[in-house]
Amino acid sequence: MLRVSILFSLILLFVLPTYAVKPYNSYKDPRDKQKYRTIKVGSRLWLADNLNYKMDGSFCYKDDESQCMAYGRLYTWDAAVNACPQGFHLPTDDDFQSLWQAAGADFNAAYLLKAAYGWSGETNGSDTLKFSAMPAGNRFDDETYGNLSKFAFFWSSEASKEKQNARVWYMTSKSMAFSFMNKPKIFGFSVRCVQSAKK
Repeated sequence: MLRVSILFSLILLFVLPTYAVKPYNSYKDPRDKQKYRTIKVGSRLWLADNLNYKMDGSFCYKDDESQCMAYGRLYTWDAAVNACPQGFHLPTDDDFQSLWQAAGADFNAAYLLKAAYGWSGETNGSDTLKFSAMPAGNRFDDETYGNLSKFAFFWSSEASKEKQNARVWYMTSKSMAFSFMNKPKIFGFSVRCVQSAKK
């Protein structure tokens, strides 16, 4: 039985994509000296943590600073489009599409993107791509908060035809899907910054 287990482990080592075993690198935001993990997925370099840069239009969940340390800040869309440090940008729809493709482009994509802890119920991910999506919840337009441990929302740079809305990509504790919808720009959602990875 031990031989079978060892053989299976060796097979997985050679069969799994190389990105599954790449280590994190790090980036220090020169504006406030905060450090973030980074991970290369395909041709893009992503922050592997939610942005926690304090600025107008950004909030801690339930106005509790300890939540910002755990989950990063929640940004209105107008703040989000200007929040990323120089050299990074708020992800476009193409950026998120590439992430979805790397995660299998199916209804279980979030399983490879979710953190392996923190999600309500039995919905933690494997974090195979080391994106480490945390269920940071959101801030509503009435300045209340909700969905902690249940949803991860990420602003994209894509504004909708209705000027008051923009596209947000999300994961939920109800499924392993990674999808998108339009939400009012005044809502507070997480930000993941991205850049074209250096070859």
